[in-house]
Amino acid sequence: MSQNWQQPQQPGGYPQQPGGYPQQPAPPQQAGGYGSAQQPGYGYPQGQPQQPQQPQPQYGGGFPPPAPPAGRPGNPLLAVGAALVATVVGAFLYAFLLSAMADTDKTPPEVTQFAYAGVVVGALIGLAVAKLGGRNTGLWVVGAVLALAAVFLGELYGYAMILHDVMSNYADKIGGGASSQVLSSNEIFFDHFSDLWKSWKEDSDALTYIFMALAPVAAVSTAYRISNR
Repeated sequence: MSQNWQQPQQPGGYPQQPGGYPQQPAPPQQAGGYGSAQQPGYGYPQGQPQQPQQPQPQYGGGFPPPAPPAGRPGNPLLAVGAALVATVVGAFLYAFLLSAMADTDKTPPEVTQFAYAGVVVGALIGLAVAKLGGRNTGLWVVGAVLALAAVFLGELYGYAMILHDVMSNYADKIGGGASSQVLSSNEIFFDHFSDLWKSWKEDSDALTYIFMALAPVAAVSTAYRISNR
């Protein structure tokens, strides 16, 4: 008669679990009574103190906001002085071109209007304002006013030069010492300004005023581009 074979117990006194596997011993507890914390056993990571995290700034779209544009330093007084010089030079250049392109042999003389001269004068004044005055919108307004004044003075002084040429041509035709009575451009501009103003208003049209308005626009746009570089 066969007897049931029993597996011998392993040393250590641990009871066996069903299925033939020995039970695992319970982890030891620290002294201190009920509710005391257990230390991690072998193979468990030791606890590390967590460092406090600094809050990171959040930006929309994942990119930091652009830095504000730094203004270009400048000297406003020097910029205004240079703009005044550019106004006088631009007015003479405008008047010279206006007189050179006029046909004074015809009666009445034929005056050619052009827009590029006003744009060049305005750009010259805007360049002087931006280079020496920096990013200053108030100086841009001053430059626009001076550009308009330069073209206006150029128109009037150019007409004075045209009237001088007309009078000189007429004096040469009639002779008899009439050339000595011809007024110069400065005399027409300073001594007979009211007559010059009336003659200019009669010959001016809408295109003249449009071309004059291009000068301040060119001055502001040039100053804006130079200041933002």
